[in-house]
Amino acid sequence: MTEIDSLFARARDADASAFRDWVGSVELPIRISLRRFARAVDVESIVQETLLRMWILAQDRDRTLEGENASLRFALGVARNLARAEARRLGKETLLPPEDLPEIAVPPDPTSDPGLMLAIRECIEKLSKKPLAALRARLELGAQLLDREIAKQVGMTLNTFLQNITRARKLVMSCLERRGIPLEEVLS
Repeated sequence: MTEIDSLFARARDADASAFRDWVGSVELPIRISLRRFARAVDVESIVQETLLRMWILAQDRDRTLEGENASLRFALGVARNLARAEARRLGKETLLPPEDLPEIAVPPDPTSDPGLMLAIRECIEKLSKKPLAALRARLELGAQLLDREIAKQVGMTLNTFLQNITRARKLVMSCLERRGIPLEEVLS
């Protein structure tokens, strides 16, 4: 849990000083995210409205935010939506007609290379039992659970689990290298 997450969690327990500290941590990123709206709306009022809505959200026990820095990410979204709505209300939102949009060549997404994905899957399947179990568990549960919890689910100590993850990564990378796939291509 990040510092921002822990401050927001304490604010959810009606800790006003924790909310004050949370505001101190997120106010600058919120203001920076609103730079493009500076000429169209009153950014200060948008920031204050965002912080007010976050305080109300913090007191709502039925709503939870999940993920790393979830409260910051949610606040950024609230601020952008408020700024867009205010710009629209004031008639200061300008949209380009489709024919005026510049043509931009978009390079293909390197992660969409089906050959690379197939090679990675084949290299993962060649792993021995324990590194394979650790890696699969991390891939499937890593977004929801901490490593300590994943290790318990696969019946390993945390240290053994992390060693198996490291071993699995090294084995997959060397397998890919043997297939002639440059590591820079995989890591980018």
